[in-house]
Amino acid sequence: MDENMGDATLKSEMHFCAVHPQRDTELRCNRCDRYMCIDCAKRTPVGYTCRECVRGHENKFYQGTLVDYALVAATCAIGGALLPFLQLVIGGFLIVGFIVAPAVGGGAAQFALALTQRRRGRYSGYVAAGAMLAGGIASGLLLAGGLGLFTFLFLALATSGAYARFKVSI
Repeated sequence: MDENMGDATLKSEMHFCAVHPQRDTELRCNRCDRYMCIDCAKRTPVGYTCRECVRGHENKFYQGTLVDYALVAATCAIGGALLPFLQLVIGGFLIVGFIVAPAVGGGAAQFALALTQRRRGRYSGYVAAGAMLAGGIASGLLLAGGLGLFTFLFLALATSGAYARFKVSI
């Protein structure tokens, strides 16, 4: 009888993840004290936090609207459209292109941030990168007479520069 009492006490002290009720855990969110399994935990500088609390904290940074997305897309598409022409001007100076391409991407994204008064959406980086790539491909195909290997390389560098400018890390 004493053993059964010990099992009942042990079972009453077990805690389960709020998202995955089949997983027992003792890990708690440092903000809301919700129990969470290791798959639901997000490591932060102050300890483990649940995904819901992290998402709520991130939402403070993401205040962008659909108009902001449109401004980002237009600005970065124009920046991408300029890139094949810059590649033609630079020509054989590939080292200069490796410096100029990320600067064009970052510059277009910085200008877009200024237009939106530094508001970002959760997907602004993806919109900027996609628009820059689309603008560069369209410009290269329609106006510059084709796309070469180095044009694609410069577009990739510019796209990563634009994406990185919108990245918020917590």
